[in-house]
Amino acid sequence: MRDAELKEMIQQVHTSNYRVYGARKIWRELNRQGHPVARCPVERLMRELGIQGVVHGRRVITTIPSGQADRAPTWSTATSSPRRRTAAGWRTSPT
Repeated sequence: MRDAELKEMIQQVHTSNYRVYGARKIWRELNRQGHPVARCPVERLMRELGIQGVVHGRRVITTIPSGQADRAPTWSTATSSPRRRTAAGWRTSPT
C-alpha cells in the first residue's frame, strides 16, 4: 500500500522536475513536501518504475558504429604489426 503511494509521488516529483532528478534529489524533495521516507525505498521504487536521473559525462562508446555492424573489419597490416622505438624513430617489425 505504501509502495503504491510512494510510486505515485516519485513519478510526480520526477516529471515536475523535467525528468532530471535522481534518487537523492527526489528523496530530499519528498521530505521537504512533508512525506517522510528513507532514501533506500526511493532508490528501489525508482528502479521498479524504470526511471533515473540525468547522467552527465558518460557517453556510450561502441567499437562498431550502429550503421556499420554488418561490414567486415578493415585491418591494415601496417597498424597490426608491432612497432619498436629506435634512435632514428619508430620502426615496424617485419613479423
